[in-house]
Amino acid sequence: MCNLLIAEDEKYLREKVTKNVDWEGRGYKVFVASDGEEALEVIRSESIDILVTDIRMPGMDGLELTGEAKAINPDLKIIVISGHAEFELAQASIRLGVEDYLLKPFRTERLLEVVEKTREKLEAEQKKREQATQQEELARQSLEERFGRVFNWLVNPNSFLSQPQVPIRNRLGDILKSGTLQELSEEIAVLHASMDESRDDPDRIIIILNEIVITTLSALGDLGFDVEEGISLMNKHLPSDEETKFSDLKQWVQDFLLDINDLVESGQGESVEQMINTIKAYVEENYRSGITLNTMAARMNMSPSQMSKLFREYAGEHFSDYVTGLKVQKAKEMLKGTDNRIYEIADYLGFSDAYYFSSWFKRTVGCTPTEYREELSIKG
Repeated sequence: MCNLLIAEDEKYLREKVTKNVDWEGRGYKVFVASDGEEALEVIRSESIDILVTDIRMPGMDGLELTGEAKAINPDLKIIVISGHAEFELAQASIRLGVEDYLLKPFRTERLLEVVEKTREKLEAEQKKREQATQQEELARQSLEERFGRVFNWLVNPNSFLSQPQVPIRNRLGDILKSGTLQELSEEIAVLHASMDESRDDPDRIIIILNEIVITTLSALGDLGFDVEEGISLMNKHLPSDEETKFSDLKQWVQDFLLDINDLVESGQGESVEQMINTIKAYVEENYRSGITLNTMAARMNMSPSQMSKLFREYAGEHFSDYVTGLKVQKAKEMLKGTDNRIYEIADYLGFSDAYYFSSWFKRTVGCTPTEYREELSIKG
């Protein structure tokens, strides 16, 4: 049954087009409206397939009704009726998505002919959409069968080492090391979106999962965890059989990363403390060589922002302040315990010249190296 709506303000014409054709016998259910507003109410409440509307009606005219109706139902087919005076308007309505138009006066047989032609077009489009839907379903079923290859990749974790790597994200490792649960949840959503974009390409899905695994296990290694713990969690949430669906893979990513996050949080205190001690020991040995946050972060295979955050949280001060404090301590020890000249101390501590060293020392300590040494002599 095809739902046909006739919007016409002239009663005689409305009755003519509804009564002079056996619409029901031809497979139509007919609705009528006397103006544009009433027609819109019908379109909102009923699944109208074809709208026949006069182009001239009080209040909302046919062109305005066409635009409003298309906004409600983009697939709606519209035929406009116009007089010769509105012929140009009727032609212009084609640009609004109108299928055809009729000029008054017309015979009802002509209206039936135009409506039938429009219905044929409507049914052809519906059939085409149904065929496309069927093809998509067949493709989806075939794709899910192909995801069995992804399952085979997952159950053999060593295989990820041979997969090509694509930098699909740059935050996951940092978030696992020092981010919040909220940040991780947001990143999982980003990963899911990347997977959605590659849904039709299982090979690409493997590359994405490969990158997730490598990034995650690398982050665990940086934090001092045994990588085997990560592989164990990786296996924990594997799909139960080879009939792996796309939704199973997305769920695996979420469960795997949330468990990794729990693992990191449960042992983070000890592992990060060990990392901070390693950083401090390195700075103690190499503070004279101009260590910066960037160079230290690169050495620890971390981003500068991540290392800065961890160091501040667990050491209680900024990394740069720690390095500065250590240099001040060494400078004071040399000023007190040696007879080295100021320029010699400056050179030993890695400063480019004595003037810069003196300026830095005064800015940090509150007096020049010479004044500091003199004060020690007075006290001594």
